[in-house]
Amino acid sequence: MSDIRHLVVAVLALAFILTPAYAADERGWHIAKSSGQVWTVSSQAQPVSLTSQEIRAGDTIRTGQNGRVLLKRGDETILIAPNSEVKLPVATSDGLSTTIIQKAGSILLDVEKKNVKHFEVETPYLAAVVKGTQFRVSVSARGTDVNVVRGQVEVADFKSGQIAQVMPGQTVLSRSAGSVGLSLSGPGIHSPIQQGTPRTPTFDRLPVPRSGLPAPARQLPVSKSERSQPSALLPPPRLPQVDSRKA
Repeated sequence: MSDIRHLVVAVLALAFILTPAYAADERGWHIAKSSGQVWTVSSQAQPVSLTSQEIRAGDTIRTGQNGRVLLKRGDETILIAPNSEVKLPVATSDGLSTTIIQKAGSILLDVEKKNVKHFEVETPYLAAVVKGTQFRVSVSARGTDVNVVRGQVEVADFKSGQIAQVMPGQTVLSRSAGSVGLSLSGPGIHSPIQQGTPRTPTFDRLPVPRSGLPAPARQLPVSKSERSQPSALLPPPRLPQVDSRKA
């Protein structure tokens, strides 16, 4: 009986330790702040308030030429820049607890640190997977670049199959045309680029017109009184600029 009691205590202690690690994944994303042109398309197809709106799996957020959105989930944040579109897919891949689909624009992410890879950003050209870090992902006509502010990001290029470990201050670029593979730049020691298995992207890039992204065909109605003031959302921090001629 003593052995059984000890076993029960050990199991309960393990459950207590592990529960906080997964609690953040059970909390939903919500819009903490917004300004300018912001639209949401809900998988539930029902109107909701933009302010403090919960973002469900399958929902899409798009910003226009002057739109910005700050998403929060516990201590994790995603700052969405103008002319961007992101989606939370219904199902994640490869056992990851969080996947963000980014079709256009730029997002700055601050991800909770865990002992395992749990967070992925997928673009038309590459996927970035992290255990916990702060990094920016930008999708444009030239391709996708990932800039790391803090921590480490693993980037996998779809076309070539190349995999790079990107350190703080470094940027990796996957071009949409021209040379195939990843191009790593920035200070510090560059980790060797490994060869993985190429894969086919699951979606295409969303082209951004010169006038900015328009409202999606089916967006949720939002009254002006529900919007935050433009000053409520601070501009994203400046990150090191990368000379594309050297990339």
